Amino acid sequence: MPAVPAQRKPASAPASREPEAPPVTPPAPPVQPTVVEPCTCGHAREAHEHYRPGTDCGVCGATGCSAYRARGGSVSGMLRRLGLID
Repeated sequence: MPAVPAQRKPASAPASREPEAPPVTPPAPPVQPTVVEPCTCGHAREAHEHYRPGTDCGVCGATGCSAYRARGGSVSGMLRRLGLID
């Protein structure tokens, strides 16, 4: 039988780098586009326009927002919270 040659020792791992200091100020968050006519869920009308059937919000889903409803005044908001209108 042939003999198995001795294997070389594995190369040592390089020393890890020194951790960098965190930035002095955190980076600014990305600029969010202003929604002109937001739905009651807070998303734009475009989020409710998609290629599948229905008018539910593409971001929230059908259970979160079933249809686009423009934000109204305080009366419609109160009626919506009470469940009297959709």
